[in-house]
Amino acid sequence: MIVDTGTLREAAEQLGTSQPALSRTVHALETRLETTLFERASRPLRPTVLCLALAEQGSAIRTARIRAAEMVGVGARGFFGTLKIGAPPFLCGRLMSTAIAEFLSERENVRIDLSPNYKAQLLDRLNHNKVDMIVGPSKFVEAGNSDFRVEPLFEDTNVVVGRAGHPLLQEDEFAAIGLENTTWIGHHEHSALRTDMENALKQFGVMRPRIAFQSESAGTVLDILRASDFLTILPRHAIRKDGKDGLATARLRLSDHVQIVSIITLAQTAETKLTLDFKEHLRRTLRRIV
Repeated sequence: MIVDTGTLREAAEQLGTSQPALSRTVHALETRLETTLFERASRPLRPTVLCLALAEQGSAIRTARIRAAEMVGVGARGFFGTLKIGAPPFLCGRLMSTAIAEFLSERENVRIDLSPNYKAQLLDRLNHNKVDMIVGPSKFVEAGNSDFRVEPLFEDTNVVVGRAGHPLLQEDEFAAIGLENTTWIGHHEHSALRTDMENALKQFGVMRPRIAFQSESAGTVLDILRASDFLTILPRHAIRKDGKDGLATARLRLSDHVQIVSIITLAQTAETKLTLDFKEHLRRTLRRIV
C-alpha cells in the first residue's frame, strides 16, 4: 500500500490506521530484516529493490485472499464445487443427462461427475463418500434402514421394448407364444433389471428366454434394439413418450409392482447448498419430462 501511494499518511488512511502506527510497523519489519525498505530522503518514498519484491508478493497474496473469499461465497450459494452422482445405466441416459446439462449451463464453476453402476457398487461408493447421492430405485435401500435418506422422485414400471414398427409390438393382443419365440437382449448380472426381466417373463411361461446380447452400456442396448427385431425389458423412463428415439413398447402389462425412483443420500451427511440446489432442479426437470 505504501509503495502504491508513495506516502505513509495516504497509506495509513487507506488501511484504516494512523501514520505513527504504520511507521512503527515498517520500522519493526526493517529491524527484523536487518535492512531498510524505503529511501526516506526522497519524497515520495522510494522503495528499495527488496521492498518492491516484497510488495509484489504481498499484492499476489492479497489478490489470492480476495479471490478465495469470493469463491467461498460463491460455493456457499451453490455456484462452485464438484457434485458426484451415481445412477443405474439407463437412468444416466436421457433423464440425468438432460437435468445435468441444464444445471451446468447456469453454473460455470460447477463440475458434475456421473458414475453409471449397479446397486451394490453404488451403495458401496455412497458409503465411502465416493458419490454424494444415488439416483435410482428406492428398493436399493431396505425398508426401515435409517442409514439412508430416501426422497421419492417419480413412479415407474417396466415395459417390453423393441424397435418402432416391430411386428409383435403392433399387435393388440401380445400373445405369450410371441414372447417364447422371441430373441431377447439381456442385462448385466449385477443389474436389478436382470431379475426383473426373468420374473416378468416367467409370468408368461418363458422360463429360458433366448438371449442374443447383453451389455453394461445402455446406449449400445438401445442402438441394437433399433437395428434388430430383438426385444428387452426396460424401465419406461428409458423410452421417449413421443417415439422420437425409434423405440416402442408392447401393449402388455407386466405384473411387476410400481417402482419408485428416488434420490438416496447418507442420512448423517450434511448436504451442501450445491447438493440441495441440484436435487430441487432434478425434481423440476423430471416433472417436466417423465
